[in-house]
Amino acid sequence: MSYLVLARKWRPQFFDELIGQEAVVRILRNAIISEKVVHAYLFSGPKGVGKTSAARILAKALNCSKGPTYEPCGECPNCRSITDGSSIDVLEIDGASNNKVEDIRDLIEVVKYAPSTCKYKIYIIDEVHMLTKEAFNALLKTLEEPPSHVIFVFATTEPKKLPATILSRCQHHAFRKIPKIRLKERLLKISRTENINIKDTALEMIARSADGSMRDALTILDQASSFSDNISESDLQTLLGLPEADIILNLSEAILEGDISKDLFIIKDIVERGYDLRPMVKELVEHFRNLAVVKIANDPKELLEFTESEIKNLRQQASKVSIEELSVLITQLLKLETEVRTASNPRYAFELGLLRTSFVKGMTSISSILERIGNLEHGNSPRDTKSPQPPAQPTIKQSEPLMTESIKSLPDVTDKFQVDAAQELWQKVIEKLKPEHNLLTCKLGEAHIEGFTKTDLTIGFNGGMSVLADSVKKNSHVIEDTLKEIIGQKIKLKVVTLPNKNAGKGLNEVKESILSDPTVKSALELFNGKILEIKPLKSTNEHG
Repeated sequence: MSYLVLARKWRPQFFDELIGQEAVVRILRNAIISEKVVHAYLFSGPKGVGKTSAARILAKALNCSKGPTYEPCGECPNCRSITDGSSIDVLEIDGASNNKVEDIRDLIEVVKYAPSTCKYKIYIIDEVHMLTKEAFNALLKTLEEPPSHVIFVFATTEPKKLPATILSRCQHHAFRKIPKIRLKERLLKISRTENINIKDTALEMIARSADGSMRDALTILDQASSFSDNISESDLQTLLGLPEADIILNLSEAILEGDISKDLFIIKDIVERGYDLRPMVKELVEHFRNLAVVKIANDPKELLEFTESEIKNLRQQASKVSIEELSVLITQLLKLETEVRTASNPRYAFELGLLRTSFVKGMTSISSILERIGNLEHGNSPRDTKSPQPPAQPTIKQSEPLMTESIKSLPDVTDKFQVDAAQELWQKVIEKLKPEHNLLTCKLGEAHIEGFTKTDLTIGFNGGMSVLADSVKKNSHVIEDTLKEIIGQKIKLKVVTLPNKNAGKGLNEVKESILSDPTVKSALELFNGKILEIKPLKSTNEHG
């Protein structure tokens, strides 16, 4: 006799065996007891959580010789035929391969005939979202008013792909991912029954890798039992290509320390040992997300399925970093996960991504920056030791400070405007906007910083460039959003027109000045053009 895989052998046969879906089970049981079973159900949820198993159990509960009952016997001819898939009254249809309108029309033709041996004819359509639009339309009328002996059960991983007309005709039940602790308990029971020797840490790894899917967990356990007679954590790491816990811990420590050299040596060791870098980045993202949870939540156990000792270790590591730094690191790692997954050379993408994360360490606090501005506005020195210093909340790199210590004043402007700091901030804005707003950044390059406070940033354009001022004003919301993204608070952008520097010049001097402008040069080269005529523009007032 051929070997029966664990995923099939241990498939749930009764409602009590549908772990992690207690809410759905309760509704179905109560519907059977109160005789309120509807004619069409939709079971949606992730793969391997029990959708089609629940449909089969419902079919047995309704067609059991002792029923309808919420506890089918599993022994009568009807129950046995449904279990082994031989019942002619309970049909399981693959929506992916039977998705045409002709297939649905054939189904509708046989719906009207009474069941042969069972009380109900039950049609289970798996992956129902794969049906074509025409097939759904053909099903509508029958689905709304089927014969009394027919029940439809649809299963799908993507309910959003179903037409609204289908959804409105079904009773929808959402299946959830199975909690890791429930997966582990079930795997432990199965491994003991099947005489599979497996360590507790290895069960933990399988439950985590399965990501809420019982079918995936049993498939991994089946594979591991063939790999070794005594399954350990190292066996699973070799089998699944997962990084060791120590590697993730060492790599995360290096990232928090900003030690790119250490990062590179760890990656070199990982590659030489044959690990796949893609799951490595995924594990890193999850680890830093867990650090953020223990940093924020009062009771992390409600959000993380970890033991007390594991949470204690996470807290210890999280104490070395602020929540602002963590948010930046997680953002960078999420970006890195996509890059590594699609890169032709994952190692290089990984190394470059970790290089970016190293810039986060030792960043200057925004609150410290704002404190300096406040001190300057009140006539205090930026290094006034009498003023209380807020705790560091790193968000800006010290090696590339947003606010410099050397404060200068613009001519005819009060000393509250931080010239050097504003210029550096403005360059960051231009660099950040350039990939998506290249034309706008060309215009912003012509602006002069006229003032910078905690609430406003004032820029000016030469009087002969008032058209640029108008264009920038229309895009001020984009610039303000970028400013907020960089420094963490809302800054209002004011656009003013400065006196025309070209006023009083001859046309030849003005033409030379215009032709030397980098924006004009780029435009002329791009369109292979030339200047035909120059007309002075009238000066306008403030646009902010």
